[in-house]
This record gives sequence, structure tokens and C-alpha cells, in this order.
Amino acid sequence: MGRVNYSFANKYLLTATLRVDGSSTLAPGNQYFTYPAFGLGWNLSEESFLKDNKLISNLKIRGGWGISGNRNVGAYSTLGSLSSNFYNFGTSVAGQQLGYLVTDLANSSLGWQSTNQWDVGLEFGLFNDRITGSVDVYEQNTEDILLQVSLPPSNGAGSTFKNLGKTRGRGLEVALSSLNVRTNSGFEWETDLNFFFNREEITELTTPAEMQNIGNGWFVGQPLNVIYDYKKIGIWQLSDQESGALAKQTSPVQFPGQVRVEDVNGDGRIDANDRQILGDFQPDWEGGLTNRFRFKSFDLSVVAHARMGMMVLVPYLTADGGANGYPFFNQGRVNQVKVNYWTEENPTNEFPAPDAGTDRLLFGSTLGYRDGSFIKIRSINLGYTLPSELLKKANISTLRIYANITNPFILYSPLYDSGLVVDPEGNGYGGAVNSTGSTGATVTARQISVNLNNPTTRIMTFGLNLSF
Repeated sequence: MGRVNYSFANKYLLTATLRVDGSSTLAPGNQYFTYPAFGLGWNLSEESFLKDNKLISNLKIRGGWGISGNRNVGAYSTLGSLSSNFYNFGTSVAGQQLGYLVTDLANSSLGWQSTNQWDVGLEFGLFNDRITGSVDVYEQNTEDILLQVSLPPSNGAGSTFKNLGKTRGRGLEVALSSLNVRTNSGFEWETDLNFFFNREEITELTTPAEMQNIGNGWFVGQPLNVIYDYKKIGIWQLSDQESGALAKQTSPVQFPGQVRVEDVNGDGRIDANDRQILGDFQPDWEGGLTNRFRFKSFDLSVVAHARMGMMVLVPYLTADGGANGYPFFNQGRVNQVKVNYWTEENPTNEFPAPDAGTDRLLFGSTLGYRDGSFIKIRSINLGYTLPSELLKKANISTLRIYANITNPFILYSPLYDSGLVVDPEGNGYGGAVNSTGSTGATVTARQISVNLNNPTTRIMTFGLNLSF
């Protein structure tokens, strides 16, 4: 790689970079990739017309464009893989012949994934830098995406790695720091704020004419990872049976207390044509807020983080047919997750009736899709620095005593407030989807999930900083 930096009068800035990478995990003939990048900057605050400006202490406009590469596939991914199995003949298991079948197809043309991105930013300082910050707007376009693609069973292999499709991401990032208060009595209050969002979407699949690939959960105009399933609209009630609304659904036959999903095409049947995009795992926005306070020898900092407008999967609320899914606690057993079951005396629309394992649970996958929005206090730190006059006799320069708590509490979370999770923040990928769901193994592996394992730990720390 090579880089050139140029500056003229500390006003006009230029950076140009050229880089070549190689990777043996890709196919011969496609193992090397060249990507350039350049950036421009203009320090307006160094210009004569802003040199003595009392309002604007710093102002800089910058922009850049570049290409980056990704070769993130495992070794031998281009070669495919085999797994052992028995031939389908023989009089007994002991007499069957062992053979091998293709698990993943080879791809002799697998190459680099590339992303080109432009960015335009503004850096500023106001009132002698009492307020500083930056604003960035960007767009990135990715093509030849490296993905493991599920193949139809008739193909004879489960999946393969391919370069396919195009995506686009657009976003905004804002950072702001301010000195809010400074008094002669020794009190200070400073704030750091950051806010950002990204809008990702698929712009092309295997061909420009292809608009969706349901088997892999991809849809043009939507993010790469979406929730595509039936939409739960409530629980069938006794009144639905009495009014005849339940009888209008001819298939599948259901009863009061079972999950009710939307009949999108209105044909009286719930089938694959009634699946729809319910949401995605992409937050509407994220942000952080840090407040720092000082008064004489005391200091206090509080850090908050927010992630709003995203959906998550709670696997243990879905119907996976196993010990960790909804059927387990749908039997009404003790020491299970407390949920608002439907009964004749409690006609709720939240959870279906416990069935004691009678296998009447339908569309259980819809129970696990939840609003994953949250606002958390990440940490609180309180400290006290002893006056230097008291430390001189012991030849100590500084001594600060502090107490810190990490992840003390959650300010806002619909999922946490419902009592269904320990922590609303995603801590895994994938999850179970029952037979009425629409997603395959590759799709569920991309789902952001909230599990009961390894929740965020609350840590309290007491200590001191000492220097001689």
C-alpha cells in the first residue's frame, strides 16, 4: 500500500491511498483486489474572513471517497465440502455401505466483495470551543457480496458460497460536545452526545429482474435481515366462534385460545401466501449521552445509551418443539417464564392457552418477534480527589477514591418491562422457527436474538488511583 498526504498553508488538505490485498481463501484468478481512496479537507477557520471571528472558533469541511474489500470466508470455502452417509440399500444398518455426499457446492469463481463509499463531513467549534462537534453524511454501495446461499433440496447440496447481489447503505452521524456550566465556585458540567442511524437496503439480487428470494429471506428494497412470517393479530376468542368469524377460516381449523394471524389475501386459508415482512433488526437510530460533573474535589460521570426502533427474536417464546421453546412452558408447568396465558376467564390477546402438550399450538413463531428498543444507563462513576496539601507529607502526588457501577439499570424497554426477558439487548444470533414459519437455517442464523444465556452483568467497583 502507499499513501500521500499534502497540506497547503494548513488550509487545503489532500490524502490519497492505494492498496492491494491478496487472499488464498478465494478462487485462483480472483485472489487479489486493488482499492483506492482519497480525501479532501478545507479549514475555513484559517481563512482571513473567519480568522478573527468570535462566534466560530473552528470550521472545517471535508469529504472523501474510497473502495474497501472483504474476503471474509473460511479456508477451502471455494472447494465445497463432503459429509458421510449410508447408501440407501442393504438389509440392515450393519450391512449398509458408507459413502459421501456433497454438503456444500464448490465455487471456482469466488472473489472479493467490494464497497465504495463517499462521505461529506463538517467539523465545527463555537464560542472559543465551548461547543464542538461534527456532522457526517455518507452512502456506501456494496456488490459481489459474499454470502452462504441455501439451495433447494432438489439440487442435492445444502448450500454454497457465492458473490451475488448489491446493497446500499445511507446514514448520518452527529457528535456534539459542550461545556454547559463553569462557575467561579468550582462547579463544571460537560456533555458529550452522539447520534447516528443507517438505512441499509438490497438493491439487486442475482439479476436486476429478481425482486425477492424467499428461501433466503431477501427482498429488494429491504434490509438484508428481515422478519418474514405470519403476522399475529391476537388470539381467537369465544366471541369469534359465536359470531362465525372463526368458521370463515377454513384452513387450518382453529379454536378459541389459539394464535390468530392475518389472512392477507382474504381467501379464508392461512398458507404461504399470507406471509409478510413484519420488520427488521436495523435500529431506527442509536445514540449515547455522557454527562460529567465536577465540584471542587468531587467528580461524577453518567453514561447512557439508546437503541430505538428495532425488532429482535426471543427464541424461548417461539415454538421450536423442544425443551427451550414455547411448548415447554405452554404446558402450564411451574418455574417457567410467567406469561399472560389465554383462558376463558382471561381473554387476553397476548399468549395462547396452555395446552398441556396436546400439540394445538399453531403459528408459535409469531410469539417471539418483539420490540427491542431500549435506553440504558451504561455506567455511573463517582470520585473524590484528596487535596494535595494533605498528601505532601506522604510524598503522594494524587490520590483519588472512586466507586463505579456498570449497567446499573434500564430506563426504558417495552420488552424488559413486560417481564419476558432479563435484558432487552441482543446477545446472540439465530433461533427456532416452527414448521409454520418461513425461514430456513441460513435466515435464522442472521436473526438477532435475546436469550436467557449470558445477560449483561452488573458490576460494582470500588478503588483508588494513586501516584507518587
